[in-house]
Amino acid sequence: MPEDQQAERVRELVGAMSPLGARTVTSSDRVVDDLGYDSVAILELALALEVEFDLQAIAEDQAVDLLTVGDIEQLVGQLARKPA
Repeated sequence: MPEDQQAERVRELVGAMSPLGARTVTSSDRVVDDLGYDSVAILELALALEVEFDLQAIAEDQAVDLLTVGDIEQLVGQLARKPA
């Protein structure tokens, strides 16, 4: 999947799973402050991303370091490029 499509799909998933209700998100949106994610919701999102993009497991310490949607896009891009 091309990186721009991948980033768009990440934004769609993050927006759809927002604890504040489905919304359109941008790369600069803050996961906790703008979208209402807490630690449990972030881990649920990490699992959904693993399934959606067929990624290796996202470590809990990686997941809690994701501050913006752009951070999530970067992480997914990095993990998607790594061989399984």
